[in-house]
Amino acid sequence: DVRIGLLKNPRAGQILEQLRWFQERRLQIHAQVVVCPGINDGIHLERTLLDLAQFYTGDLPAVASTAVVPVGLTRFRPQEDELISVTGDKAREVIAQVQRLQEKFKHQLGSTFAWLADEWFLIAREELPPESDYGDYPQIGNGVGSIRLFLKEFQSTATKRLPKALEIPRRGTWVVGNAVEKAFEPVVERFNAVTGLEIRMVALSSDYWGQEITVTGLLTGQDLLKGLQGKDLGEMILLPGLMLKHGDTRFLDDMTVAEVADQLKTPIIPVNGIEELIDGAIGNRE
Repeated sequence: DVRIGLLKNPRAGQILEQLRWFQERRLQIHAQVVVCPGINDGIHLERTLLDLAQFYTGDLPAVASTAVVPVGLTRFRPQEDELISVTGDKAREVIAQVQRLQEKFKHQLGSTFAWLADEWFLIAREELPPESDYGDYPQIGNGVGSIRLFLKEFQSTATKRLPKALEIPRRGTWVVGNAVEKAFEPVVERFNAVTGLEIRMVALSSDYWGQEITVTGLLTGQDLLKGLQGKDLGEMILLPGLMLKHGDTRFLDDMTVAEVADQLKTPIIPVNGIEELIDGAIGNRE
């Protein structure tokens, strides 16, 4: 059984029995399928999604939705684990496969049921699905539709909070993971439409984790130092707060915001959420 081998757990093959237990007790879950190339992709992925879809029945489906996400690997994993990274070609293959199944589910179940995480489209360098595809965002916690939702909320908030011009010109740098570089270009364009405001987006990968494509939340202090030193950063660096440990000013490598700012000789403004990002850009969070 693929699941037993992948999880190294002899009980892992009992998942369908466990889901039936949930179904009998009218309990509901939102499932996640982590695709590992060469192990549980292809026909195994199709079987997994079809098996899960059997539990989308009745007025309270035991499996309400499923997120399909790519495996995330770092240089710290055991080399003998047989896992390989998702390539652009593999991402495009999975997107096409799941989208075919989505059409089947819509016809048979009246629901998309299986959603692709945004990361698939970022890796494949394909356009994200339209906002209408995400419904009420049942898998937002697994990164399904989070970029579309962010862009929608940013444009709405920017209309209310961004001025047409700044009295005092301002230049700065917004640091993100390179996975979202293309997707976030409209944000930078909107910032730079403000007279007197110049925000440059710098999209980094993580040498610390050994990743060529990196989501923003995994960037470390060391990654920032390597990627930003020697660059014209302007007056400040806008730092997404999700790079930091919860309730802390330390990155995942235990460097602090103050240490990184000192070495880059540029103030760093941690921002959480869209309003703080906008306020930081225009100088309302000094």
